Amino acid sequence: MQIRCLIEFPVVRTSAHDPNAPTVLLIHGFLDDLTVWDGMVDGLGDKVATVRYDLPEFGRRAGTARDTSAITLAALAAEAGAVIDSIAGPVIVVGQSLGSQIAELVAAAHPDRVTGLVLLTPVPLGGTHLPDDAVAQFRALDGDSAAQRLSRAAISPHLTDAQLDRLTDIGRHLVPGVAAHYVDVWNNGAAGAPAVSASAGPVLVIRGGADGFVTGELADAIASRFGRPDVRTIESGGHWLHVEFPDAVAAMILDFADSVQVTTCERQSPA
Repeated sequence: MQIRCLIEFPVVRTSAHDPNAPTVLLIHGFLDDLTVWDGMVDGLGDKVATVRYDLPEFGRRAGTARDTSAITLAALAAEAGAVIDSIAGPVIVVGQSLGSQIAELVAAAHPDRVTGLVLLTPVPLGGTHLPDDAVAQFRALDGDSAAQRLSRAAISPHLTDAQLDRLTDIGRHLVPGVAAHYVDVWNNGAAGAPAVSASAGPVLVIRGGADGFVTGELADAIASRFGRPDVRTIESGGHWLHVEFPDAVAAMILDFADSVQVTTCERQSPA
């Protein structure tokens, strides 16, 4: 019997029609919250179970951190690991942007539970290491809804006005200083990130052809750290693919889940 640990923050779950179906753990990115996955969760339907939650200081957890400096990639991955411990059965971890760094770390730390890893418009685990002038504009985003809207539109040019309004509304609740801290988290990345990922399981990398942040070259460099990654591109998509094209991303994840299940069954079959 699996013991489910106590999660000290809100977690939203959906169930699968098949009790043996995997659970997809969704980890959102910078400036977002768990509601950013709404459309994609609808697209997944009941073919898989889902679990999602707000990262510290986002969404329903805004203003709850006692010490923002304690928010590190390692701490965020440990938190995701606690969520995995609360899930029965196999888990596929999906991380978007900043969430992809967390997803890779937690997948590597739980190889017995995580059967697949999906990196959606990912950033490098070792960080982006943008120069100070580029980072400054991101660090100043909390409390500035107009700047947030412009920043999102710049790297996801095909977001509709309604989608931009929704995303901007999510990000406007940040406590001052949170954006700056999280920028340092994803820009600096995980210290000593290996050239070959410690996550050895199946990997799906999804990027947008119109993403002004995660270029094709960057996505290929990230994918090259994994053995035989499946790399997909939604040509007209930007950085928020799961908002722009939720059904297309959901279909890719379901196909990946099916392939992972087949691979797992093959490994378990007697010779």
